[in-house]
Amino acid sequence: MPDSEDLTSCSSFTGIRIKVESQQGATADEVVAVTPVDDGHYLVRLSPGFCRGIAAGDVIAYDERNKSARVVERGGNIAVQVFHARVPADVIESFKGNAATIGGRVDGELESLVVLTFPVRVGFPSIESLLATLPEDGVEWEYGNVFDEQGEPLTWWKDIA
Repeated sequence: MPDSEDLTSCSSFTGIRIKVESQQGATADEVVAVTPVDDGHYLVRLSPGFCRGIAAGDVIAYDERNKSARVVERGGNIAVQVFHARVPADVIESFKGNAATIGGRVDGELESLVVLTFPVRVGFPSIESLLATLPEDGVEWEYGNVFDEQGEPLTWWKDIA
């Protein structure tokens, strides 16, 4: 498995469409950056912004017909999505720099979203301390691959050496 810094260096990304559903029930496709591993399996290169349960470094089985994916091997990374509104650009830029300082990286960005990937060795306390530096007003964040649909911890990180 490539280490987290190697995941973004590959120029042979391809995109697969994974169906995502909002809390209100609306559906859309998110294009997730991957590299084929073998028949129907892909290495996720960048943590997605809306797909739940996967992060950069994971190997997924992809069902093209249903536009769904399931993790077959964890890559040891934590995905974090930070949704922000009315937060000054310099605050977001500083936040992204501080994420890099503790070992994270920015995997994607939209006008009001920053997608981050952290190796699990960074630890939840460090990630949450970083997130606590953001203003409370206008910011919501969530882990992308830490909880299941019922809000229960997936605990995959306990198996990472």
